[in-house]
Amino acid sequence: MASFRKIGKNWFYRFTDGSGKQRERKGCTDRRETESMAAAAEAEASNIRHGYIDPKARNYRDHESKPLADHLADFRSALIDKGGRRKHPLVTSNKAAKVLRLAGIRRISELSMSRAQGALAKLRGEGLGAETINHHVRAVKAFSRWLWKDGRAREHHLAHLATSNPEADRRHRRRALTTEEAESLIRAAEHGPVAKGMTGPERARCYELAMGTGFRASELASLTPARFDLSANPPTATVPAAYTKNGKEAVQPLSPALAARLAPWLATLPAGLPIFSMPDRTAEMIRIDLKAAGLPYETASGLADFHSLRGIYISNLVASGASVKVCQTLARHSTPSLTIGLYAKASLHDINGAVGALPDLNPSGPRPEAMAATGTDGRRASKRLSHSFPFGGDGSGRIMTDGVVKEVESVQATSARDEGRKSLSERDLDTHSRVQSDPVIEYRRWDSNPHGGSPPGDFKSPVPAAWLVLCWHRYSAESPINNGFPALLRCILHSVVLG
Repeated sequence: MASFRKIGKNWFYRFTDGSGKQRERKGCTDRRETESMAAAAEAEASNIRHGYIDPKARNYRDHESKPLADHLADFRSALIDKGGRRKHPLVTSNKAAKVLRLAGIRRISELSMSRAQGALAKLRGEGLGAETINHHVRAVKAFSRWLWKDGRAREHHLAHLATSNPEADRRHRRRALTTEEAESLIRAAEHGPVAKGMTGPERARCYELAMGTGFRASELASLTPARFDLSANPPTATVPAAYTKNGKEAVQPLSPALAARLAPWLATLPAGLPIFSMPDRTAEMIRIDLKAAGLPYETASGLADFHSLRGIYISNLVASGASVKVCQTLARHSTPSLTIGLYAKASLHDINGAVGALPDLNPSGPRPEAMAATGTDGRRASKRLSHSFPFGGDGSGRIMTDGVVKEVESVQATSARDEGRKSLSERDLDTHSRVQSDPVIEYRRWDSNPHGGSPPGDFKSPVPAAWLVLCWHRYSAESPINNGFPALLRCILHSVVLG
């Protein structure tokens, strides 16, 4: 039985819900109307307890009655509770709210692909690039997925909302500074005044560490002296998982030269405080030092903002000859295509060196003299080699004699005809088919054989088939029937040794 109480002008009623818990809800200023609301709530709770109503359906209905702004606030709180970077929950919820506002979506049931795509078209009309629009797509999809996983929506309404190719409309292309430009930037910062709240030496160490580790601006801002282990082999710098982009702890090795320069500077800093006071707009900070160094901020190759320092680190890794897997691991990328395709930049010197190593394919140019294929004096390297192997000339399968080119195939045919005219005794075989002298194993060639300069498929083995048959006949004649198989093994072994 529901109970009632009045607070100010409004009545409130208390009842037992479907799970057996006491609930109090706000009614209205009229007592009879509040009693009707309490009766409906009790009837629904009774149906839930008896299994006539699905409690999930009731939850969907309750969440549908809430404005989408309230769900966005809960979404932001869930991201904060999940942990990670401090700015991520705020940025993600704001981007999702912007898409929903442009789409005119105010309730969960109004979420749809067509309305979301219409909002993205408006963002594109405002002049935003493809990569920026992709950030909005991921934010609003994360919100839709959270509604579904949290039991507030029956489905993930925006599961099939796709991102676009950022390369087709990339507004900000970054370039990698050369070694000389990087050194000029560090020298200019070292002797520069205070800019964006950072001293000159502090900025110089910041640039040097960014180019030596590939750390992002937010990751550099989290570093303290205690997160450096300069006595290790190799020296390392560690960024906790809460400050990395992929949510994993980053332990980056440092070069010995960089560690030696950082050691005396880190020794003067407080142990528990960040070593850098990073500004919000790092691009404006680096532009000051680029101008002092006489370097352009933007060229035909792209921009040289603070994030391009990470590109310098990855480009130097690739240029050092490290494997793709090593470069991907040190860059902390999910795919090697992101490391090699987007961040790694090839300098003109590297490209020129690669092109210069290409062979000259001009057929009229001078050709290096080729050595003979199997010998250096025009003779066959071994009597055991088949006539199908060239043994003179330029190694291309032709023999040069008095300026007349003779094909190797004709030599093979002549040799085959002469071989056929010899008797067994002339071929150094006795009545038992045993070799009396050092055998010359050669292949008979047929004029109709399409194999050209290689033996037929049936004679790929170095031991001729006829030789195996003759040996098998001898051994089987001298051995009992039950020793036929061992005799065959001896036959093969004997033939292989001689061959």
